[in-house]
Amino acid sequence: MKSRNSRAGEREARFEDLDQELLGREVEVVLYDGKAVQGVLAAVSKYWVRLDFEKRQIYLNKKFIVFIRPAK
Repeated sequence: MKSRNSRAGEREARFEDLDQELLGREVEVVLYDGKAVQGVLAAVSKYWVRLDFEKRQIYLNKKFIVFIRPAK
């Protein structure tokens, strides 16, 4: 059965598909509590995001991320 919102020959993008879009770029990650972390998006997995900054690495659980945007 086809969804009413889907178009012929197109598939809807999933959030996992968008992970690779910002890979290797400087980004700002805003967390659920309003705090922001800035760094290079180094790696992504199903549940985790790795940021590199100041010669350190930080792993963030995607559950706590509100949004990710390119750094200015």
